[in-house]
Amino acid sequence: MATAAVLGFGTSVSVAAPAALDDAKPANSYVMVDGHRVVAGTTIGEWGKTKGGKSYSFTYTAGETKSGAPAAAAAARCSVYISDVSFHGSGASAWFQWETSQACSGSFGSQKLQTQMWRSSWSGPRGYNDWHGTGLTSNSFIDYGWSTDCNDGGGTYTYYPVMQGYASGIGWGPKTRSDNELRKGCGTRSPNP
Repeated sequence: MATAAVLGFGTSVSVAAPAALDDAKPANSYVMVDGHRVVAGTTIGEWGKTKGGKSYSFTYTAGETKSGAPAAAAAARCSVYISDVSFHGSGASAWFQWETSQACSGSFGSQKLQTQMWRSSWSGPRGYNDWHGTGLTSNSFIDYGWSTDCNDGGGTYTYYPVMQGYASGIGWGPKTRSDNELRKGCGTRSPNP
């Protein structure tokens, strides 16, 4: 991972070490998105401003044509990617893990991102933990790993992470979710949010 996320004391979200993966996954095919390797078929969110100052936002699938791209050239743009969520461990020692990336170009200013685990409910998606984010940076690419604990035994729900990117020269992008979701017995709230 290119950068490490540092979060406040007492939070249940933390940086995930690549070595923490419990199970091996089958080989994926990759494509290049904004000069970075992404799993083919992943949903990518893009937003920006044209040279005429018009804002735009759309999603597309990595490896396919950007069908929602504006005809006018972009003065600034950002793309976000959120990996599939995985589940590790068992019982009180279980956790969710995912990765977020953002690439910006043009006059984007400074960028940051935020992420949150969501869960199902009868009235629609709800936050399972609080939003956690990064500080502003002028780097054109940021990549962070995240994890949040499973509150074992508190009820079975469907869980998936979401992310949202920000660039000072463009504003906030759309919320983008992982392409997968997991059905687990982790309750309604992550411990120590």
